Parts: sequence; C-alpha cells; structure tokens
Amino acid sequence: MKQNYLKTACSLMAATALAFVSCNDMEEPAMDQSAPETRAATIDNFARVVYVEVNDVNPLNAGEYTLSNGEPFFTHVILFASNIHGDAVGNASNYNNPNNEAILSNPAKYIAPLQAKGIKVLMGNLGDHTGLGFANLTEAQADQYIDDLMAYEGIVDGYDFDDEWAKYGEKGYPQANTTSYSMMINKLRSRTDKIISVFDFGNTYTLDATAIANIDMAYYADLGRYGSPNFNIPMSKYTPYLCDLTKNPATALVKTYTTRAMNANAAGITFFNLRMEPSNGLSRFNAAAQAFGLTCSHSGKTYAKDYGN
Repeated sequence: MKQNYLKTACSLMAATALAFVSCNDMEEPAMDQSAPETRAATIDNFARVVYVEVNDVNPLNAGEYTLSNGEPFFTHVILFASNIHGDAVGNASNYNNPNNEAILSNPAKYIAPLQAKGIKVLMGNLGDHTGLGFANLTEAQADQYIDDLMAYEGIVDGYDFDDEWAKYGEKGYPQANTTSYSMMINKLRSRTDKIISVFDFGNTYTLDATAIANIDMAYYADLGRYGSPNFNIPMSKYTPYLCDLTKNPATALVKTYTTRAMNANAAGITFFNLRMEPSNGLSRFNAAAQAFGLTCSHSGKTYAKDYGN
C-alpha cells in the first residue's frame, strides 16, 4: 500500500495555516540577518538530500544526476520509509513493507551503486499507527528497536527518523514524553558512528543537548518552504529549505532559497519525492546548482520500479 506520509503531513499543515505561501510564490524572501557561523558553505560541504518514496520510485534514479564539476548532484538519499512498530504486548521492532524489504535485502542492486558514486544512503524510519514511536519508548523498547536497526549497519550509511504517524496514546501505549526521543538517539549513537538525522517534525523540540550533539543533520519539515529549526541545532547541521518536487516549484525560487541557505552557512537543502522521469526535477536541480555557479545534467538512464508490490 502506498503511504506518502510527507505529502499528507503537508496537507494537514496547509489546512491549518492562516497564510500558506506556495512553493511557486515568486516573492524574494528576506535574507537572514543573523551573523553567519564560522563554517562557510561550499558545494563540497553543502548537502543535497533527497527523500525517495520507495513505494513509487526506484532509488537508483537519484544517482543519474550529475553536477558540471563531475560530482553527483545528490549527496544523501533517504529510503522512505521503514517503520517502528509496537506489538500488543509492548515489544518494539522495525518493520519493512515489501518495497523497503526488497531494497534492503538486495543492497548490491539498489544501494551499493549509489554508494559507489559517493552518495550516502540512509534508512528512513517512520511511525506506523501502532501507538509506539520514538518519543514514548522505554529504555528496554529502545534497545529492542536499535537491535533491529543494527541489522542494517553494514548496508546503509545511516539512519533518519521522522516522528509522524506513531499515534501516541493509542493501543495501550502512553503519550509522547520529553525524554524518550533523546534517549533513543543517544543509545543509537553509542552503537554506531554512522549518520543520524531527523526530520524536524513532531517531538524534535524535546531533543536535549546530548542528542543534538549526536545528530549529524536535521531537515526543515514544511514542504516548499524555508524556515528555522524547532530545536536548538546549529544551522551548520540544518537544511532550512524543503523543496517539494510534486508541486513543480518555480526554478527562480529554488535558486533563491538555495542561495539563502548557502549564505546562512546551512548544512544544505532537502528535496522531497524524487520522480522516476527526469523532466520534473532536472530544472530544479539545475537551479540549485546555479547558486554555486554550476549546472546539473541527467544521464538519460531511468530505472523502473522492479521490486516489491
């Protein structure tokens, strides 16, 4: 079953917002007035992250975009998404639907080719309506869940967490609290030196200083918008622009927001919902590349979804 969670979340936010600015809005945003951090953004330290809905799109398509300097356009690919599950007796586990399972069980075909190009591939993780999520785990449940994640330690380059759809307080599980998410991040860091990232939604505001130090990157969560973190993470570890490729954003706006992130010495920018066909995304990727005086091209090769259901 297809589960486009980020798009659903965007719809919910749009429905409640008093003033929603479309990604097609051509108004020039005000530049950040705060003093820049010591880190200076360059194309080599500016992440270009993409969430790939693997229910719909073969992740290998992300590797077919190249900058004019020879580097891959995307630096990080997030396989969206595996799920955290709680069962009827309180056990925590990871669940992969048939599409995620097909990719993660055949890394030589679907993951290694991206890594060979220098692209980091992250295992995306998401709640799944069972009542248990990252923000209400006990220590024992966190250990169970992390044990499951460690099965992929030799396959992926890291783990991303999106605190949506857990349905806290349901099915016998408690409401979210202010300590569990940090506890899980810190436990995970004690067992891996790979990338840990978070989608800045849900209970990220509860993350403590230790957890923030243990996170490598976080992504702004309002589709099509540019914004600030909801927790105290430095801009050098944050991507303040989330480009929604499903909305055909104006290329001039993509370049403007990319330039704004660059001038703020941000960690990079994020794209949601890569398509298999290049016609939708290429002009937007090229616009982002132009902020660094580069261009982006596509190889002409497209990978069909040949796995799962």
